[in-house]
Amino acid sequence: MQQLIFNFCLILIVFDANATNFQQIAANDNTNHLSEIIFKDSIILDNPIITDSLYQPQETLVSAAIVAKKTFIQKIQQKKNTPYLVAGSVGAIGGGIYYLMRDAWWKEKSTNFHFDAGRDFRYANNLDKFGHFQGGIWAADFYDVTFRQLGYNKKQSGWYALAMTTGFQMLIEIKDGFSPNWGYSWGDISAGALGGMWIVGKQYSNFMRQTDFKFSYWVHSTKYFSVTSHKVKIFHADDYLNQTYWFSTPVNYLTANKIKGMPDWLNFSVGFGIDADTWSTKVAGEGGKWEFFFAPDINLEKLFKPKKKFWKTIVHAANYLKLPMPTLQIGPYKPQYHWLYL
Repeated sequence: MQQLIFNFCLILIVFDANATNFQQIAANDNTNHLSEIIFKDSIILDNPIITDSLYQPQETLVSAAIVAKKTFIQKIQQKKNTPYLVAGSVGAIGGGIYYLMRDAWWKEKSTNFHFDAGRDFRYANNLDKFGHFQGGIWAADFYDVTFRQLGYNKKQSGWYALAMTTGFQMLIEIKDGFSPNWGYSWGDISAGALGGMWIVGKQYSNFMRQTDFKFSYWVHSTKYFSVTSHKVKIFHADDYLNQTYWFSTPVNYLTANKIKGMPDWLNFSVGFGIDADTWSTKVAGEGGKWEFFFAPDINLEKLFKPKKKFWKTIVHAANYLKLPMPTLQIGPYKPQYHWLYL
């Protein structure tokens, strides 16, 4: 569940090329198609388009050289900064998560490293695995976009993002391994890695491309806060009693034929949560019978279709959150209908 805080911690660190070292950097580049002659303010590349410009007036040559220089600098930046960008983002995310989660998870004194003894698969009736899965999706999505901006292709970006996500989940579990109340959990790592696989799977599976995994939180019950003595907050990462995880897919995708007049942004969603009444107060964090929710949903990206990059990013992030909708609840007792459920 720690990874849910990714939405507040993801920081993209951008490095600029150092102009004073440009000649040295360029001299170390071994790419076959970029052979440069460096001047004070321009680079002439061994490129047919640029080479043809040598026979044109001086203004054309300068313009072509400036364009070539910008392109080359971008390539140099990609090669130079990739490891620093990735390492920097991991450090920033790790530091942010540690700062936000230390009071909830790691405030107790450390003990010797140990593996989970079995409590992990009873904790919150395994709803926390959905949290790790969701965190894996968010992290892999972030890294996938980062690697693409660095010039990697779609497949490379997806697999590198999966590796980074799994590695970061392992770092979290190593920290848990020194906690007296937790332990290194293969279940949590697996759930986070599967979240990363979801992003990779979108490249190969139409179902995964069409389906979104979403999250909602609302304080329906204060039982967690009364048992743990935590103050009631707008959001608490360990409060699984008030968290719901959703699979959301287009209505038209679920039907054999598209329904005439059905908007492409209208989805049908299935949610999962646990019941507060059956959640254990004697063995903190364990138990809680399953609840299932069925509700319409909205794909914000298809609804708004933003054009500018900034708004695309905002809408894409917001689309991970489930909007309140009329909802049918099944379990743990008789069915209930909620006019609006979050």
